[in-house]
Amino acid sequence: MNFSQIKFSCQPAVRLVWAGIFAWQLFTPITKAVATTSAVGICPSQSSLPKRSFETEKYKAYICLGDNQNRLGYFVRVTKGDNSKITVPLTRRSGETYIAQNGEITYVVSLHEMLIQKRGKTVLRARIDRAIAADGTSLTSRCPQGQNIFQEAVTKSFIVYICGQEKPGSYVVITRIGNGKTTLPLSISSDNSISQNKNYMAVEGNTRYTLNRDVLKISQGNRVIFKEKVLRWQ
Repeated sequence: MNFSQIKFSCQPAVRLVWAGIFAWQLFTPITKAVATTSAVGICPSQSSLPKRSFETEKYKAYICLGDNQNRLGYFVRVTKGDNSKITVPLTRRSGETYIAQNGEITYVVSLHEMLIQKRGKTVLRARIDRAIAADGTSLTSRCPQGQNIFQEAVTKSFIVYICGQEKPGSYVVITRIGNGKTTLPLSISSDNSISQNKNYMAVEGNTRYTLNRDVLKISQGNRVIFKEKVLRWQ
Protein backbone atom coordinates (compact mmCIF):
# COMPACT_ATOMS: atom_id res chain seq x y z
CA MET A 1 0.00 0.00 0.00
CA ASN A 2 1.33 3.27 -0.90
CA PHE A 3 0.91 3.47 2.36
CA SER A 4 -3.19 33.20 0.58
CA GLN A 5 -3.56 46.72 -0.02
CA ILE A 6 -6.62 46.64 2.01
CA LYS A 7 -8.70 49.82 1.65
CA PHE A 8 -10.73 50.62 4.73
CA SER A 9 -13.26 52.61 2.67
CA CYS A 10 -15.05 49.32 1.97
CA GLN A 11 -18.40 48.31 3.42
CA PRO A 12 -18.72 47.76 7.23
CA ALA A 13 -19.27 44.01 6.86
CA VAL A 14 -16.08 43.65 4.80
CA ARG A 15 -14.12 45.71 7.33
CA LEU A 16 -15.37 43.37 10.05
CA VAL A 17 -14.08 40.32 8.15
CA TRP A 18 -10.62 41.84 7.72
CA ALA A 19 -10.55 42.84 11.35
CA GLY A 20 -11.26 39.23 12.25
CA ILE A 21 -8.40 38.02 10.06
CA PHE A 22 -5.96 40.48 11.69
CA ALA A 23 -7.15 39.43 15.15
CA TRP A 24 -6.57 35.77 14.29
CA GLN A 25 -3.05 36.51 13.04
CA LEU A 26 -2.28 38.22 16.33
CA PHE A 27 -4.01 35.61 18.46
CA THR A 28 -2.39 32.51 16.93
CA PRO A 29 1.14 33.05 18.30
CA ILE A 30 -0.36 33.92 21.68
CA THR A 31 -2.22 30.61 21.69
CA LYS A 32 0.98 28.76 20.85
CA ALA A 33 2.84 30.60 23.63
CA VAL A 34 0.19 29.64 26.19
CA ALA A 35 0.33 25.99 25.09
CA THR A 36 4.12 26.00 25.37
CA THR A 37 4.11 27.67 28.79
CA SER A 38 1.66 25.10 30.17
CA ALA A 39 4.15 22.34 29.36
CA VAL A 40 6.97 23.84 31.44
CA GLY A 41 8.14 21.36 34.08
CA ILE A 42 6.71 18.34 32.30
CA CYS A 43 10.00 16.86 31.08
CA PRO A 44 12.68 15.27 33.31
CA SER A 45 15.11 18.02 32.31
CA GLN A 46 13.60 21.31 33.51
CA SER A 47 15.19 23.17 30.58
CA SER A 48 13.50 20.85 28.09
CA LEU A 49 10.04 21.24 26.57
CA PRO A 50 8.06 18.41 24.93
CA LYS A 51 8.56 17.89 21.22
CA ARG A 52 5.14 16.24 20.99
CA SER A 53 1.97 16.73 23.07
CA PHE A 54 -1.06 14.45 22.94
CA GLU A 55 -4.50 14.60 24.56
CA THR A 56 -7.18 11.97 25.10
CA GLU A 57 -10.43 12.23 27.03
CA LYS A 58 -8.74 11.39 30.36
CA TYR A 59 -5.00 11.92 29.79
CA LYS A 60 -2.35 14.25 28.48
CA ALA A 61 0.83 12.68 27.16
CA TYR A 62 4.15 14.17 26.13
CA ILE A 63 7.28 13.07 24.30
CA CYS A 64 10.39 14.69 25.76
CA LEU A 65 13.89 14.99 24.33
CA GLY A 66 16.57 12.64 25.54
CA ASP A 67 19.48 13.26 27.90
CA ASN A 68 22.67 11.51 28.94
CA GLN A 69 20.73 8.79 30.73
CA ASN A 70 18.34 8.03 27.87
CA ARG A 71 19.16 9.60 24.52
CA LEU A 72 15.98 8.35 22.84
CA GLY A 73 13.78 10.48 25.12
CA TYR A 74 10.91 10.04 27.55
CA PHE A 75 7.18 9.36 27.57
CA VAL A 76 5.27 11.39 30.18
CA ARG A 77 1.60 10.79 30.98
CA VAL A 78 -0.52 13.11 33.16
CA THR A 79 -3.97 12.13 34.43
CA LYS A 80 -6.44 15.00 33.99
CA GLY A 81 -8.42 14.18 37.12
CA ASP A 82 -5.66 14.43 39.73
CA ASN A 83 -2.60 15.58 37.71
CA SER A 84 -0.68 12.45 38.70
CA LYS A 85 2.32 11.93 36.44
CA ILE A 86 4.41 9.00 35.28
CA THR A 87 7.67 9.28 33.33
CA VAL A 88 9.03 6.29 31.40
CA PRO A 89 12.11 6.11 29.13
CA LEU A 90 11.40 5.55 25.45
CA THR A 91 12.64 2.25 24.12
CA ARG A 92 11.61 2.57 20.48
CA ARG A 93 10.33 5.02 17.88
CA SER A 94 8.78 4.20 14.50
CA GLY A 95 7.71 7.28 12.54
CA GLU A 96 5.24 9.09 14.81
CA THR A 97 4.75 6.07 17.07
CA TYR A 98 6.57 6.18 20.41
CA ILE A 99 7.02 3.17 22.69
CA ALA A 100 8.13 3.22 26.34
CA GLN A 101 8.49 0.33 28.75
CA ASN A 102 8.55 0.02 32.52
CA GLY A 103 8.86 -3.59 33.60
CA GLU A 104 5.96 -5.57 32.20
CA ILE A 105 4.00 -2.39 31.30
CA THR A 106 4.37 -0.93 27.79
CA TYR A 107 3.09 2.51 26.76
CA VAL A 108 2.46 3.22 23.07
CA VAL A 109 1.39 6.63 21.78
CA SER A 110 0.91 7.83 18.21
CA LEU A 111 -1.01 10.55 16.38
CA HIS A 112 -4.15 8.44 16.59
CA GLU A 113 -4.18 6.37 19.77
CA MET A 114 -2.62 5.71 23.16
CA LEU A 115 -2.22 2.14 24.38
CA ILE A 116 -1.22 0.61 27.68
CA GLN A 117 -0.22 -3.03 27.47
CA LYS A 118 0.61 -5.50 30.21
CA ARG A 119 2.55 -8.58 29.20
CA GLY A 120 1.55 -7.90 25.59
CA LYS A 121 -2.18 -7.62 26.35
CA THR A 122 -3.86 -4.26 25.74
CA VAL A 123 -5.50 -3.03 28.95
CA LEU A 124 -6.31 0.50 27.74
CA ARG A 125 -6.85 2.08 24.34
CA ALA A 126 -7.79 5.76 23.99
CA ARG A 127 -8.28 7.82 20.83
CA ILE A 128 -5.98 10.83 20.49
CA ASP A 129 -8.16 13.96 20.24
CA ARG A 130 -5.24 16.36 19.71
CA ALA A 131 -1.60 15.89 18.71
CA ILE A 132 0.61 19.00 18.69
CA ALA A 133 4.23 19.61 17.64
CA ALA A 134 6.66 21.72 19.68
CA ASP A 135 5.90 24.83 17.58
CA GLY A 136 2.15 24.50 18.20
CA THR A 137 1.33 22.94 14.84
CA SER A 138 -1.53 20.45 14.89
CA LEU A 139 -0.54 16.96 13.79
CA THR A 140 -3.97 15.34 14.06
CA SER A 141 -5.22 14.28 10.66
CA ARG A 142 -7.62 11.44 10.02
CA CYS A 143 -10.15 12.30 7.34
CA PRO A 144 -9.59 14.45 4.25
CA GLN A 145 -10.24 18.15 4.87
CA GLY A 146 -13.92 18.94 5.35
CA GLN A 147 -14.92 15.33 6.00
CA ASN A 148 -16.08 13.66 9.21
CA ILE A 149 -15.69 10.15 10.60
CA PHE A 150 -18.60 7.82 9.86
CA GLN A 151 -16.95 4.64 11.10
CA GLU A 152 -13.76 3.65 12.92
CA ALA A 153 -12.39 0.12 12.93
CA VAL A 154 -9.28 -1.17 14.68
CA THR A 155 -7.43 -4.37 13.89
CA LYS A 156 -4.14 -5.65 15.25
CA SER A 157 -2.17 -3.82 12.54
CA PHE A 158 -4.41 -1.02 11.27
CA ILE A 159 -6.88 1.74 12.11
CA VAL A 160 -9.45 2.31 9.37
CA TYR A 161 -11.62 5.43 9.09
CA ILE A 162 -14.64 5.69 6.81
CA CYS A 163 -15.00 9.41 6.13
CA GLY A 164 -17.34 11.69 4.23
CA GLN A 165 -19.56 14.75 4.30
CA GLU A 166 -23.24 13.92 3.97
CA LYS A 167 -22.47 10.26 3.32
CA PRO A 168 -19.40 7.98 3.36
CA GLY A 169 -16.98 8.74 0.56
CA SER A 170 -13.40 8.03 1.66
CA TYR A 171 -11.51 5.04 3.00
CA VAL A 172 -8.49 5.91 5.17
CA VAL A 173 -6.21 3.18 6.50
CA ILE A 174 -3.37 3.94 8.95
CA THR A 175 -0.73 1.53 10.20
CA ARG A 176 -0.76 1.41 14.00
CA ILE A 177 3.03 1.29 14.16
CA GLY A 178 4.70 4.01 12.08
CA ASN A 179 1.44 5.76 11.10
CA GLY A 180 1.74 5.11 7.37
CA LYS A 181 -1.45 6.41 5.74
CA THR A 182 -3.39 5.57 2.58
CA THR A 183 -6.55 7.42 1.48
CA LEU A 184 -8.79 6.04 -1.27
CA PRO A 185 -12.27 6.86 -2.57
CA LEU A 186 -14.94 4.41 -1.50
CA SER A 187 -16.15 2.19 -4.32
CA ILE A 188 -18.93 0.48 -2.37
CA SER A 189 -20.74 1.55 0.79
CA SER A 190 -23.49 -0.74 2.03
CA ASP A 191 -25.27 0.47 5.16
CA ASN A 192 -28.47 -1.15 6.34
CA SER A 193 -28.58 1.02 9.48
CA ILE A 194 -27.51 -2.00 11.51
CA SER A 195 -23.93 -1.88 12.75
CA GLN A 196 -23.18 -5.52 11.87
CA ASN A 197 -24.36 -5.09 8.26
CA LYS A 198 -22.14 -2.20 7.19
CA ASN A 199 -19.75 -3.09 4.39
CA TYR A 200 -17.18 -0.81 2.77
CA MET A 201 -14.82 -1.39 -0.14
CA ALA A 202 -12.11 0.69 -1.83
CA VAL A 203 -10.19 -0.26 -4.97
CA GLU A 204 -6.66 0.67 -6.02
CA GLY A 205 -5.74 -0.93 -9.33
CA ASN A 206 -6.01 -4.67 -8.87
CA THR A 207 -6.15 -4.39 -5.08
CA ARG A 208 -9.40 -4.33 -3.11
CA TYR A 209 -9.75 -3.27 0.53
CA THR A 210 -12.88 -4.66 2.17
CA LEU A 211 -14.09 -3.79 5.66
CA ASN A 212 -17.04 -4.88 7.76
CA ARG A 213 -17.81 -5.39 11.45
CA ASP A 214 -15.92 -8.65 11.57
CA VAL A 215 -12.91 -8.45 9.30
CA LEU A 216 -10.54 -6.31 7.21
CA LYS A 217 -9.45 -8.02 3.99
CA ILE A 218 -7.04 -7.03 1.25
CA SER A 219 -7.41 -8.91 -2.01
CA GLN A 220 -5.64 -9.00 -5.35
CA GLY A 221 -7.75 -10.50 -8.07
CA ASN A 222 -9.41 -13.54 -6.54
CA ARG A 223 -6.72 -14.05 -3.92
CA VAL A 224 -6.91 -12.73 -0.33
CA ILE A 225 -3.40 -11.54 0.57
CA PHE A 226 -4.23 -10.11 4.02
CA LYS A 227 -6.98 -10.76 6.52
CA GLU A 228 -7.33 -9.48 10.08
CA LYS A 229 -10.10 -9.57 12.68
CA VAL A 230 -11.73 -6.27 13.69
CA LEU A 231 -11.04 -5.74 17.39
CA ARG A 232 -12.92 -2.48 17.83
CA TRP A 233 -15.82 -1.06 15.81
CA GLN A 234 -17.28 2.35 16.61
